[in-house]
This record gives sequence, C-alpha cells and structure tokens, in this order.
Amino acid sequence: MTMNLMTESFPLGEIASHLSRQHPALFSTVVEQSSVAISLTDPQARIVYTNPAFCRLTGFSLSQLLGENHRVLASQQTPREVYQEMWHTLLQGEAWRGQLINRRGDGSLYLADIDITPIVNSQGELEHYLAMHKDISARYALEQRLRNHMTLTTAVLNNIPAAVVVVNENDRVIMDNLAYKTLCADCGGQELLAVLDYHNNKVALREGRPQPVLVRGMTRWLALGIWALPGVNEEASRYFTDSALPRTLIVITDCTEQQQQQQQGQLDRLKQQITSGTLLAAIRESLDAALVQLNCPLNMLAAARRLNGEDRSNVALESAWREGEEAVARLQACRPSLAFEPAEEWPVKALLDDLCALYHTRLNGLHCVLASPQLTGFGQRTQVLACLSLWLDRTLALSTEIVLAETLPFSLAVQIYAREEGGWLSLYIEDNVPLMQVRYAAAAAATISTPGKGMELRLIQTLVAHHQGAIDLTSRPAGGTCLTLRFPLSAVLTGGAK
Repeated sequence: MTMNLMTESFPLGEIASHLSRQHPALFSTVVEQSSVAISLTDPQARIVYTNPAFCRLTGFSLSQLLGENHRVLASQQTPREVYQEMWHTLLQGEAWRGQLINRRGDGSLYLADIDITPIVNSQGELEHYLAMHKDISARYALEQRLRNHMTLTTAVLNNIPAAVVVVNENDRVIMDNLAYKTLCADCGGQELLAVLDYHNNKVALREGRPQPVLVRGMTRWLALGIWALPGVNEEASRYFTDSALPRTLIVITDCTEQQQQQQQGQLDRLKQQITSGTLLAAIRESLDAALVQLNCPLNMLAAARRLNGEDRSNVALESAWREGEEAVARLQACRPSLAFEPAEEWPVKALLDDLCALYHTRLNGLHCVLASPQLTGFGQRTQVLACLSLWLDRTLALSTEIVLAETLPFSLAVQIYAREEGGWLSLYIEDNVPLMQVRYAAAAAATISTPGKGMELRLIQTLVAHHQGAIDLTSRPAGGTCLTLRFPLSAVLTGGAK
C-alpha cells in the first residue's frame, strides 16, 4: 500500500513520507513488522489501516477495525476534556501526545500513551491521522506503586518522633523527615548534622553516646543510630555497573528526659554519699568530744591512784578506774572510719560540676574558676565534696538570716577558685555574706558549751584533717569571708584514719 505522508511538525511523519515515496515496499515491511502499534485513520477518524502490533495490543482483528471510528477503543474512563483538547490540537494541524484509557476487544481497560500526527499532502490538505500507541499500564502501575510507597514512607517517617535523615557519600543530606527539619529550625536554621560536626565525629557518634545540643536556648541530649544503606544506581552512566554510591541512614533520638533522670539519679546517689560521709564525720566528732570529756575524770582517777602508791586496796577507786578505761575503749572502738571510699585521683572540674549541679536550684550565684581545665585532685572525692557542701549549706543559712533580719535586698554570691600550689590542691571559697567570720568565731568559741553551733566548720576540719590537709578562714577586704581548703596531691600524705 502506498501512503503519502508528510508533516513539518513531527519528524516521524517526514521519515515515513520519505520512505513511502522512495521505498514503498520497505516502508510497508517496516510498518507491518514494527513492534509499535500503529493505526491510520481518515480525517473523520475512521480506521483505514492498522499493523499487527496494533491488533495484538487492542485485541481486535484487522477486519473488525477497518472502517470503524477510532472511538471503538474509547472507554468511559477518559474525561471529555482530554478528547476536546486532543481535537483542538489536531484541527490546528499540530501533533498531539497524551494518555487515554482505552478498551480492548475483551472489555479490559489499559492506559495508552498515544502520539497522533496529522498527515497532509503536497497541497497542504489533510489526508490522514497517523497514530502510534503504547500500552503503559504496567509502567503506570509501577509508578503509582512507587508513589504510594513513597507517600506511605513519607507519612511513616513524618510521624516517627525521632529525626530520620539519609546522607550520601559526602555526608550531604539527601532525605529527611519532619522531625529532623523541626530540629534544624530549632537550632537556628542550621543543619543539625553540622551542629553535631557529624563529618569529623563519625567514630564518636557511632558509639551512640548522647550529645548535648543547644535547642531554643536549652540543652537537649541527642543520640545517633547510624546504619549503612545499600545503594541503588540512578545515573545512566552506571547502568552496566554495580558500583552504587553508599548511603547512610541516621536516626536521631531525643534522650533528654532519660539523661536528666540519669543525672538526677547520679545526683541523688551523690547526695546520699555526702550525707553518709557527713554523718560518719559527725559521729566521729561527737565520740571524740566525749573522749575529751572523759579524759578529765580519768586523769583525776589516775592522780588519785598515784597518791595511793602501790596499794590497790581502794576498791571503789580501782573499780571507777577500770570502768573509765573500759568506757574509753568502747568509745574508741565505736569511732567509725572515714575511709569509706578509696583515695584516688579525680578531675577537679568534674567535682565542681557536680557541686554546681547539686546547688543549681538553691544558689544561682555560684561561680567556679579553675586555674587549669586539667587540674586534678587526690584523696576521697566524696569527702572533699562534702567539705564544700557543708560550707555552702552554712553560707546559705546565714544568707537567709540576713534576708530575714534586714530590710535591704541581699543577693548571695559565692566564687570557688581552684589551683595547684606547690603540690597542694587549694580551694578558695569566697562569699559576700557580711560578718561571717565574726559569727563563726563566736560560734567556734561556743562549740563545747553550745552543741550545734559551728558544727559545719568542725566537720569540715575533721574531714580535712583526715586528708592531712589544712583549713584557713579569713575575712575579705571587700566584705564577706574566704574559706581556704588545702589538700595534698601526694598519695603518701593523704588518707588514713587518725
């Protein structure tokens, strides 16, 4: 069959026209054997030719199609507006490409991708419409399945409370969820992985330890779970290779509440240890005071025994002496040891951080300064912490008395300076409580006659003495007091109950 095909708007029409004129037999063979479904209609859309591929696609035989209007393939699923737009384009002499839901001969539906080209003769008169059909139902189903999968994945990811992000081989974010975007916005618009310095800290972050991040002015603790993802080739240049670029899945969980609970648990245990250490020191101090009080009558009994010479006939005196000795022995046996934890080396910064955490709700004006971040101490860490805690408690109590007694406003400020001085760890605790030294001097003078007065200072002295340390209390020129505690940094000089 000979067809005069010619168009300026569609290259295929020009090729077909050239082939039909120069090689009509070859053109007929190409069309007949083509795997592409091809149909040819007159200007009224009546089918005048279809190739075998078209018959296979539609399920109609050629005899069933010839003379039929192309609407024989139409279904009721394609919107009318699509047909209107198609005919408007074709009647303008232009090619049209689009998708139609067509009906096969057995009634089944398929989605067809169709190219329709007007074919005109040398006088520019419309002679035919050449249509090329492709069944894209499977491709469309795959695309929809992928779209549904992506929609479902996105919905699931966006409803996960954890932040989820995928990075490429250069650690650039290629996918993230709503929680991650929210965290980035809360970090001032910065990329959260950049805030965590993920590129340089991968090894440390893979361990999963919570990392502190400033979010909206508050510290939050975030932990990262990191997994390698199998890559999928996307570039055409990688079609024949299996060298997919690596991808990394990162799940970021907010551990702030757990971290706070853990820190609170640590603080509670620390408070308990400090309380236990302070109680032991108080018991020891009380027993020592009792022993001092017993020494007076025992000394008198000893003098009386010496006056009697070698004669031990005074039964009452001898009995009193033995009972006194036994009482001293019992008291000494009851004196608790202050070595309730091993003496070891510890960082001073961590000790002061614990102290600040213990008092952050009670003492806003606490400020700690270290001469060196690497400064270390030696001894029983809890006892040193107990010394500082006892002094701060007493300082807070005096501050409360001043606030209650005076009409002028008073804001307590305490500074702790830590530095090494000739093999000693020196801790200077300065405050702005007026006349504190006078108060403590009076209290210290009344320690024996008035139980409870100056007890904190006595307990501090007991704990410092246990470390073979030194204590000094002075007034500050600007007002307030300065308590100086010195602890030896040598293991030879520290520890050991006296």
